[in-house]
Amino acid sequence: MSEPLRDAVLALVAHHREGGITMGKIVDRLVVDGAGEEEVELEIWELIRERRLTPHGFVCRKVRKGDPVNDQRSYEFVLIPWSRALDAQLELDLGRNR
Repeated sequence: MSEPLRDAVLALVAHHREGGITMGKIVDRLVVDGAGEEEVELEIWELIRERRLTPHGFVCRKVRKGDPVNDQRSYEFVLIPWSRALDAQLELDLGRNR
């Protein structure tokens, strides 16, 4: 991936260090600045994989379709700079040791 894009993603996350920033806000901001949507998304996933970013919660948005039965939820990660203390949350057992 491009170093300027990586730097831009990390700078946005660092700027929002306290409360974090959603993946969607990062993508939206960098697309406005001329980056490709998929390129930004892939860079974010790569930074998570490399332990440069840490998911620190999520935002849930409920999309109303008129009838409550058809309402849908959408979840989005909130990201912060990598944190050793919070990194362990990424190592989920998910029942593998049963």
